[in-house]
Amino acid sequence: MDPVLLVLSGGQSEYREYMLGKIAERYPIVLLTPDPVTWEREYITAELRIDPADTAEIVATARRAAQRYAVAGVLTYHEPCVELAAVIAAELGVPRCPPQGAARCRDKWATRLALDADGVPSAAAELVTSAAEAAEAAARIGYPVVVKPRSLSASFGVSKVDCPAELEPAFDRAFASGLPEPWEHHSGVLVEEYLDGPEISVDSAVHGGVVESPVFARKVLGYPPHFEELGHVVADPADLVADPQQVRDVVRAAHSALGVDNTVTHTELRLTARGPRLVEVNGRSGGDLIPDLAELATGVDMAAAAADVAAGVPPTLRVVRSRVAGIRFFYTDESGVVDALELDAAEGELPWLHRVTWLVEPGTLIRPEPGRRYFARIGFAVVVAGSVSECEQRMAKVAELVRVRTTGRARSNRP
Repeated sequence: MDPVLLVLSGGQSEYREYMLGKIAERYPIVLLTPDPVTWEREYITAELRIDPADTAEIVATARRAAQRYAVAGVLTYHEPCVELAAVIAAELGVPRCPPQGAARCRDKWATRLALDADGVPSAAAELVTSAAEAAEAAARIGYPVVVKPRSLSASFGVSKVDCPAELEPAFDRAFASGLPEPWEHHSGVLVEEYLDGPEISVDSAVHGGVVESPVFARKVLGYPPHFEELGHVVADPADLVADPQQVRDVVRAAHSALGVDNTVTHTELRLTARGPRLVEVNGRSGGDLIPDLAELATGVDMAAAAADVAAGVPPTLRVVRSRVAGIRFFYTDESGVVDALELDAAEGELPWLHRVTWLVEPGTLIRPEPGRRYFARIGFAVVVAGSVSECEQRMAKVAELVRVRTTGRARSNRP
């Protein structure tokens, strides 16, 4: 058998099946997962069940796998596993991101300290453990501020605070936010300077100290004062930012400051009046199907790049087409049981609509929570277009056509 990749966690099929499928085209996969294998089965060579609350046993399981299989590398696209993947790769002596660099990506406070030490433009920030400390930090930084959990992803528990009266509830939300599964993460809350301007993301492949950043996306945000992700638009970098090279220079400086190498990354920035400034660097592929959008828009295959870099192979990042792709997420503001889902459009009416995916079924209880609406998404649409403005218009149109009906009681077969 060819050398395998150890892949940590399968994830939700609607978001990750395309990724695992692409990886499987290049390498046999041994999947380390806390969940029973379902959709992943057709893509993997073997599965090993793990307990996400027992890091030492996960590492031991990986060692046992290496006794049975020749391991080419270790890969994850699941945020809580970024540091763990680096530690396992180091234990097995295969290509890896330095564990300390991966740890800095998982810890937003460690990120800020490293960026500040190297003079990389980001946000002033303080780590706090109480609402009183948060108030003192906000007074020093100056309102508005952003209050966020020290780790986590998908903007869980993140909010903008404009005045002292809003600070304590924001702190409480950030402090209480956690993962819906028992992976390890750092506790604590950051109070940060608010960075004004559009938010973008840059997906990069890092191999042997060389950072290549072919994928730029513009983030569409909503539900203020939170930063809920309504969608993303992937296009030629020059169509999204005034100076792509300036952005790439900041991204490269951030990777150097954090000590990140031999991995793919997802970097988020704000385009402020003073230039691009770092929000965070995630030590894994972009979520929300951004790599899938990148392939639709440009032909760049970030899933294949992630697999190759994990195995120590130089990635191929070739742009072969020029169009725009976007994803628009659907939410409902009402709590209740989903009764019906539909797109109010005739077949063939929207030729630019690549696909619609529903994330829930009728009978599902939905409870939108401020700052955590990710868990109440009901679906999404992927669209293609010839320009950024056209893509944004199409994303808005398809969102207007979504019809969701909720009721107050769940369906049941019981009397």
